[in-house]
Amino acid sequence: MDEARKDEIYAKAERLFTKDCLLPELDRIYAGGASAKIVGHPVHYLIQTDDAGIRREMIQSLLPSLYANGRLQNRRYSSVYFRGEALYGKSSDYDQFYKSNAGGTVIVQYSADYGDTDDEDTANGIRDTIKKLCNYIKKYRHQVLTILCLPRECTKLKELFYENLGTVSFVELKEEFLEGEQAGDYLKLLARDNHVRTDKKLFAKLEGNRGYLAPELRTIFDGWYNNKLKTTVYPQYKEISTVKTGVEKAKPKGDAYKELMEMIGLTEAKNVILQALNYHKAQKLFADKGMKVDCPAMHMVFTGNPGTAKTTVARLFARIMRENGLLSRGHLVEVGRGDLVGKYVGWTAQTVQKKFEQAEGGVLFIDEAYALVDDRSGSYGDEAINTIVQEMENHRDDMVVIFAGYPDRMEEFLQKNPGLRSRIAYHVPFADYSVEELCSIAALTAQKKGLHLDDQAQEKLASVFETARRQADFGNGRYVRNILEKAKMAQATRLLTKDYESLTQEDITTLSAEDIEMPEIAASARPRIGFSA
Repeated sequence: MDEARKDEIYAKAERLFTKDCLLPELDRIYAGGASAKIVGHPVHYLIQTDDAGIRREMIQSLLPSLYANGRLQNRRYSSVYFRGEALYGKSSDYDQFYKSNAGGTVIVQYSADYGDTDDEDTANGIRDTIKKLCNYIKKYRHQVLTILCLPRECTKLKELFYENLGTVSFVELKEEFLEGEQAGDYLKLLARDNHVRTDKKLFAKLEGNRGYLAPELRTIFDGWYNNKLKTTVYPQYKEISTVKTGVEKAKPKGDAYKELMEMIGLTEAKNVILQALNYHKAQKLFADKGMKVDCPAMHMVFTGNPGTAKTTVARLFARIMRENGLLSRGHLVEVGRGDLVGKYVGWTAQTVQKKFEQAEGGVLFIDEAYALVDDRSGSYGDEAINTIVQEMENHRDDMVVIFAGYPDRMEEFLQKNPGLRSRIAYHVPFADYSVEELCSIAALTAQKKGLHLDDQAQEKLASVFETARRQADFGNGRYVRNILEKAKMAQATRLLTKDYESLTQEDITTLSAEDIEMPEIAASARPRIGFSA
């Protein structure tokens, strides 16, 4: 920590949006009165701001002042970051951590948004974490100064800390809004720092009936200043567009996205994936306009009948995420109940954790996820689900979990697991393909195999699909592949009855109507809605 003179510290504090509460505290610190024989902290500090720069400058004002006035015995400090996850490790580890900072400072930066937590399991985990953390703060209150850093708006979270801090006293330093003339003065200060004159265009960006925080005012200034550099200081660059314009217009990168867009149907899946990519683009674009930048979990549920391309889309999604810089590896690990549930007590949690480690940086695809849950509470399946929920939280930054299965059973599965449901960001329905879509899939599949369907074959396929879709176990795209494989075998039999010398290339590459088998309607066919003669 650098030595800082009193006037420099006050000058820095004057520029902060917390000066109304920070300056009086600096006055109290410099009032002195401490005895060299007395060791202890009369107060600790609670900083509330969403701006990392302001948080850093406030700490850089407090710590040198406290050290210069004998309130800190050394300049050592350690920072600890929490996002609401449980505290792991032995109690002795944390005792040792605090002891190592004796005479110095521990900075606790807590970013969990407790106010938005409606999942009781998650809320209880946050309460337990805060309670344990507060025990260490209380135990070492006189040996170690604690600076607790919370989001600016976190009433419930702050109350939870205070409930567990007992008689420990905290000075609250909260970032305030600037309005009207104060906001204008701050813009003038930024202009002076950059040695540029203000003009009406800068102040016209302020709305008179609202308050501003520091990031918002800096965004307003930066936009004005960048434009002024290009139009007034260096007018030769007036026509050059900004990087942001290029980002706005840029389409998702990579062959995987193109491949997905070229797939037939899948409107919902395409929309959700584009929405996810656009969200991350917005994070980059609007961060400088005050949008809170975070990395939300992107865990998903794919619901649909067999053959609706759920696994194919999952593979493409993993590649799309990698090609657009949102996942580090972009591979797919596909598992079912047998891959996650151990044979003996205590094996399941380890088995699940290994699969998560294997899928880190990519996508873990859990097919027929409802098979994990049976009717017996405390079973291996329950252990698997509980471990999955914990691991989803632990790997939210560089991994996506996709649960897949039949629509009705997946809904029942999620209703039984509210903790799991709360961690899933996107629900993607995969509808059955229409007759037209199935015909297009058949034509495309045949083309990839070097074949084509004549007009009569295409007409017959439409009738085949119309009939097959009424079957209870209709396989969608899988059925298309099967019908074409049978057609190829039927074509081979048909061609063998012809004279070899008379066969043409067109004969060999063409599937005709007689090669296509009409399906029989089983007794368990899906009922049709409507009237018939």
